[in-house]
Amino acid sequence: MMLNRRRPRLKFSRPKRRSYSSLSRRRGSGGALFVMAGLLIVAAIVLTIISLIRFKSVAVVYPNGSEIGGIPVGGLSRRLAEERLRNAYSIPVELSYRGARVQFSPESLGLRLNVDDVLNQADEQNPGATWWNYLWGRIETPAPFTIPMQFSQEQGVIRQTLENTFPNRYDQPATATVPMANAYDVVPGEPGLSMVHYDEAVAQIEMALRSPNQRVVQLQVDETPALAMSWENLQIKLRQTIQQEGFNGLVEIYLQDMQDGRVMHFATRGGADVPVDVAYSGASTVKIPIMVSTMRRLSDPIPAAASTWMRSMIQDSLNPPADGLMKNYMDVNTGPLMVTDDMKELGYKNTFLAGFFEPGSPLLQKIDTPANTRTDINTNPDFYNQTVPSEIGDLLAKIYRCATFDGSEYTLFGGQVTHEECRIMVDNLLSNRMGALIEVGTSVEAQVAHKHGWTNALDGLIHSISDVGIVYSPGGNYVLVIFIYSENQILFDHGNLLFARLSQSIYNAYNPYHQAIVYTE
Repeated sequence: MMLNRRRPRLKFSRPKRRSYSSLSRRRGSGGALFVMAGLLIVAAIVLTIISLIRFKSVAVVYPNGSEIGGIPVGGLSRRLAEERLRNAYSIPVELSYRGARVQFSPESLGLRLNVDDVLNQADEQNPGATWWNYLWGRIETPAPFTIPMQFSQEQGVIRQTLENTFPNRYDQPATATVPMANAYDVVPGEPGLSMVHYDEAVAQIEMALRSPNQRVVQLQVDETPALAMSWENLQIKLRQTIQQEGFNGLVEIYLQDMQDGRVMHFATRGGADVPVDVAYSGASTVKIPIMVSTMRRLSDPIPAAASTWMRSMIQDSLNPPADGLMKNYMDVNTGPLMVTDDMKELGYKNTFLAGFFEPGSPLLQKIDTPANTRTDINTNPDFYNQTVPSEIGDLLAKIYRCATFDGSEYTLFGGQVTHEECRIMVDNLLSNRMGALIEVGTSVEAQVAHKHGWTNALDGLIHSISDVGIVYSPGGNYVLVIFIYSENQILFDHGNLLFARLSQSIYNAYNPYHQAIVYTE
């Protein structure tokens, strides 16, 4: 039997559909949160940027009062500070050479600035200045700082630059004084200039390169004196002077430099040279040997009478005091021969005195000398007293050294004529102020210790004039001896002017910056 069973009916349930309004509410709430989160993120980024900008303005600007290498950098950023430093230290260094100015860039002198290093050092002066500290309000205003500039110097560049620049371009050798054409003046030489202190200059330049404001260096320049006129040119000038003055007689000049002992000695007649050391009448120039011989025999202190006679003999050129000295302090009969013997002892073969000055005094001895026995030229010298320029000039040089230097090697006759006695003799010669001959050719700055002389021959005319002396001048001291002779009469004015011009030429050669002027009517 079949059972009739009924199948159970399956029931399918449909999912419940949400309402649109409910879904919208839920989706809207999530989007708002998302948007809000985004806005917060953007705001955070903006605030961070603003904070970072503010931090940069606070942390990167150097504190007021700060200096790097002497340059104020307070309130400046690193970039501006670097610009200021490079501008300050790129200014050329100026080297001054006696007014001539030469500029060099620091780079040409081998200098390099280590700007990055010093700026890094400056940045390290505020180690707490981080953005994190700033963000949390822990940053403090940094203290001002002072940092030296750092340099790199290529060795040897400065010295090489100096050596390549100044010797050839600015150094100059000293030039010599030269005679002026057709005049008695001279053209002074120029001093020499040279920069030889290179080590000092390098040190000064290095300091200037490292200074932002002291960029001028005064170079030390050595100056050498202008060269004196060469004696070759001086002699030519003297010969021209004789010709210009129109003197055709015999002229002999002896010049000895008292600084180095150089000697110029020449004689000319009518433009032609003649052998030197012609025998001349000594006249009053022989009173210098008399004074020397007297000093040799005087005791210390010098008797007043002897002092008076010597001064009168030299200053006033009087003859009786000369005789008095020889008679009272040598020998009443042979005093002149004792002077002659003294001169021989000093090595002078042509200088002698053979009798007293008093008219009518006998000739004590006829004396032949190498000079007066020459046959090539004859000046008819006085039989009683004679000399030659080299001997009377050398005697003056001995007196000068004895008076100037206090040493036994400079005394005369082995110390019998002392340093003090030589000074007295020079003082006596300085007292001879006659305003003529050699004196006229010097300036007021000079002193002339001299003795002049001339004689009237048997015809009553002047044929020979002489002046011998020591000239003390700013440009150097020298002994000058001038003898002139003519067979014809020598007018004193004419002869005097010749002496003045010759003396002037020599004086100006020694003193180009203190030249003498000879006034003529």
